[in-house]
Amino acid sequence: MNWIGSDYQLLKQAINHSVLNQKVISHNLSNIDTPNFKAKQAVFEQTLQSEMRLKLQGGRPNDSTQSKVIDRAGGAMRSDGNNVDLDYEMSELARNQLQYEAMMEQLNRRLGGLKSVIRGGR
Repeated sequence: MNWIGSDYQLLKQAINHSVLNQKVISHNLSNIDTPNFKAKQAVFEQTLQSEMRLKLQGGRPNDSTQSKVIDRAGGAMRSDGNNVDLDYEMSELARNQLQYEAMMEQLNRRLGGLKSVIRGGR
């Protein structure tokens, strides 16, 4: 089935990224008072967008697409050299949670549909 191949892979990668992003945000928050700590961010959206464009053009998504953790550019540097912004991290945490829940709901719907087909519509 086509959905099991390409859509499932993209959704799985996006969910995995969301889990990684949760860990990165939590790590940033736990180091909010650590001198010289530089906030990190997980990057995946640009890769996901290019993979989805490829899929829309009839190509097959790359199963090895990975998230990357990089130093976050910008942000106000405090006098102790730390650039973690509590308000930014909390808004990213909320955004990430909403995205995760939406992706899990989509996955559950798709799997529920497959289960219904397997059961013969019952």
